[in-house]
Amino acid sequence: MGRLFWKIFFGFWLTLLLTGSVVGGLVWLHNRDRIEQLEVLVDNPRADMGVNMVARILRLGGTAALEDMLTSQQGNRRHRLPMLIVDDMGRDLLGRPVPELVLHKAREALADPGQAGIQQVTTPRGQRLLVFIPRRGHPSMHHVEHFPRNLPRLPLLIPFIGSLLFSAALAWYITRPIRFLREATNQFAEGRLDTRVMSRIGKRRDEITDLARDFDDMAEQVQQLVTAQKRLLNDVSHELRSPLARLQVAIEMGRQQPQKLEQLLQRVEKESHRLDELVGELLTLSRLEASVNDTTHDYFDISGLVAAIADDAGFEASSFDKQVVFQQQSEILIYGNMELLRRAIENVVRNAVYYTPEHSRVEINLVQSEEGVEIRVCDCGRGVAEEKLPGLFQPFIRVDETDQNVKIPGYGLGLAIARRAVEIHHGSIRAYNRKEGGLCIVTRLPLMGKKNTGTAN
Repeated sequence: MGRLFWKIFFGFWLTLLLTGSVVGGLVWLHNRDRIEQLEVLVDNPRADMGVNMVARILRLGGTAALEDMLTSQQGNRRHRLPMLIVDDMGRDLLGRPVPELVLHKAREALADPGQAGIQQVTTPRGQRLLVFIPRRGHPSMHHVEHFPRNLPRLPLLIPFIGSLLFSAALAWYITRPIRFLREATNQFAEGRLDTRVMSRIGKRRDEITDLARDFDDMAEQVQQLVTAQKRLLNDVSHELRSPLARLQVAIEMGRQQPQKLEQLLQRVEKESHRLDELVGELLTLSRLEASVNDTTHDYFDISGLVAAIADDAGFEASSFDKQVVFQQQSEILIYGNMELLRRAIENVVRNAVYYTPEHSRVEINLVQSEEGVEIRVCDCGRGVAEEKLPGLFQPFIRVDETDQNVKIPGYGLGLAIARRAVEIHHGSIRAYNRKEGGLCIVTRLPLMGKKNTGTAN
């Protein structure tokens, strides 16, 4: 809890005191006149008895008799006499201060025949004295103690202890998940990317829980990105190592066998071409991931583009006794980068041609709706294991060649490039296995409603 607990605790009490002071001050200002008119005299049988006794002494013996009685009975405690004895000049017989309000109320009460505890006395010498007992709590009675000696401690301790417990519980309730978040952040910063918080939060339902859920989502995304980058670096290294090794072998053999130099130069040229192709695809993917691409966007017919791609792919597939089937529709205009989408759709179609077996066909369907267009490319192969479908569009992901019984060219970057190109156009791409066999890749693109510069969301 620490600092937050004390902030909550002192803030709670400060708010309580300020609120009480303001409310009390406003109430006092509003009722000040009424407070001043409250009864300031003691009016009960005991007080009336004491006033009668002092009045009788003054009538019979005057002030001298009262002085003798006080001296004999009270000694130096004469100023503790609870009643005031005031002459016509407003002075107390024993020299004590007489509040004006109290004297005024006493004289008014003297005119009331039903008022007890007050008497007007005339001494044998003719001096008139007013005898009455003021209330102890009046602020002008300085000889009266303003603060009680024995305060009730329990009523004061109960709210203090209650507020202490409340502040502690509130601080614990707030700081506990924050402490988990802090620990998780430190662990995440140390490289433990599998750190998550929601499992420790429990079943809370508040803003801190939302923050913890957002942290877990962020951690999941960062872990996936870091894992993908590591895997990409490893795959690039692996893909580059093989042609480089063959180049080194060809160069060494050229030195040892000059008579085979022409044949070895052809091998060098072939491996150089593979390296150039791989580096080109990597650069394309890198530009797409960084949203650095050709910003030339315009309206074009997506149906005509798919028809041209299907025609080219069908011509190539015919040499392997395969077919590419597409029924061209009427013109469908979309807004985007035609060359970028051409490459994306062509990668998907060529991938389907590679995987579909001989004497089969690849079906391409184009469907228009209010939201956009849907391009479905399906082959007749064995499909892909369900657990591998989510990662099919990641770089260097290729289906097991032995399982498919086909030799797949390329480096597993085609579908990754297609995914990023589609995302740049605010579309989506997914893959699924159809029931009758084969893999289908569905690409959805918006119509011409969104004119953008190719920056992904």
